Amino acid sequence: MQKFIAPGMILLFLLTVVMGAASPSAAADHNMAAADAKNGRRIYSQFCTPCHGTKGNGQGFRARKELLRPPPRNHANGFYMNMQPTVRFFKVIKFGGKANGLSHIMPQWRHILSDKEILDVVALLRTLADPPCTPLEP
Repeated sequence: MQKFIAPGMILLFLLTVVMGAASPSAAADHNMAAADAKNGRRIYSQFCTPCHGTKGNGQGFRARKELLRPPPRNHANGFYMNMQPTVRFFKVIKFGGKANGLSHIMPQWRHILSDKEILDVVALLRTLADPPCTPLEP
């Protein structure tokens, strides 16, 4: 019986460490106040505009040419975007749409972007919303 307890405890410990390291709470290590929307714009332009468009309205060239279904999220829709907590944006960008119960077309960026870069993109998203966002929480 003791032969199985030690390996089981080690496995449990490793799973806890791995899951904890990949959790969105890691975003708490980065302060949203330090997020840089200007850098977020650069990243958004490079990775997000093909689907979401330069204005964030979901009308990027891939969305138009490939008729993506469901269509990409309209980041300019303040009535939707302003109701979403920052951690939701962080999780969708980091882990992708499918991992968050959304579209499988939205890729995960965790292997491309750092947590800080993801928060920079979230800071930019907050500027695209119309009406403008005044988040209650970071």
